[in-house]
Amino acid sequence: MEGAEAAMVETRTESGRRTLVELINEHLTAQGAANSVVKEREARRLETDVAGIAYPAPRSGMPATVPDFRLFQYAFASVEHGSFRRAAAALNVQQSTVSRSIRSLEDRVGAKLFERGHAGIRPTPAGNRFLEEVTLGFDHFRRATRRVGALQRGEHGELAIAVSVPFIRLGHAFKRFRERYGGISVEIVEATSSASCASVQQRTVDVAFVTKVAEHGEVRSLHMGNERMLAVLPKSHSLAGARRLNLEELRRERFILSDGGSGPEIEDHLIRRSAKWAVSPNIQLHRVGQCNLINMVAMGFGVTIVVGSSLRAAADEVVLVPLVARNALSLHAVWMDTNPNPALQRLLDIVRESGCVRMAT
Repeated sequence: MEGAEAAMVETRTESGRRTLVELINEHLTAQGAANSVVKEREARRLETDVAGIAYPAPRSGMPATVPDFRLFQYAFASVEHGSFRRAAAALNVQQSTVSRSIRSLEDRVGAKLFERGHAGIRPTPAGNRFLEEVTLGFDHFRRATRRVGALQRGEHGELAIAVSVPFIRLGHAFKRFRERYGGISVEIVEATSSASCASVQQRTVDVAFVTKVAEHGEVRSLHMGNERMLAVLPKSHSLAGARRLNLEELRRERFILSDGGSGPEIEDHLIRRSAKWAVSPNIQLHRVGQCNLINMVAMGFGVTIVVGSSLRAAADEVVLVPLVARNALSLHAVWMDTNPNPALQRLLDIVRESGCVRMAT
């Protein structure tokens, strides 16, 4: 009967449960309780109780029941502190809670896991084996819980950002973001405003910082102020000493602009402003970044227009002259209202806190 019953238990359970059957048999044998009737009763209880400790049902990825991991926590604390009383104090619970939980765990497993005595408690051989086997799974569970919680709170995860404006304006906000949420991996992509907004709508990036907002029902935007525009001139230019310029004063210049970043928006601005000029503006687009564009000005290729945040990016051989106030680009943060990424909201909160949402001077 004993062998048949054990075989039945082994046939109907997973390999992890079969290990527990062997564990119980070893423990009962060590205590001299090899009586077949006792072992049959223990095997039945093992089959019933251990079956409730969350093993996948056939052809189903979901456990029938979920184990109470507090039982394992109380067991580990009891081993560490050598008594239920000290374990309870460490966990800030009642001693009776720990002792009842250990008893419940023993009932579930179907074996005595701890020896009780005046000097405290200690694991039985069965208890040692059992706790060794569940420790790995318990640690994985706790680690997974912490990670999921951190993701939900926006403390870890990933954030993709598109920018069409120089990053200097956003530097303070991003520095604070990195200091506060160093566990979030950030990817930054430079693109035009239209491409950046399209990436937001396609969910390839979480947020974009742009100078032109595309109309879309689910797109949310935050106006962060206006970026003034500056003319970048060679130091030898006749207007290099001016305190401020009207854009029309540069109407006969060759404007060199980047075809990426904020270049297309600056080009649109030039075309609109030149409508009343006697001549059409001479505009050349180049597939270079802003730093190389400024270097090209220094080398005599022409003049360019940049937004105010670029002030610190100028080369030594050029000067930056502010344009009159009406020459400015609006700066916006753009994101999808349906984006569930918690890290996105953390960034937007810091952008608001850091004073980026204001009129640029």
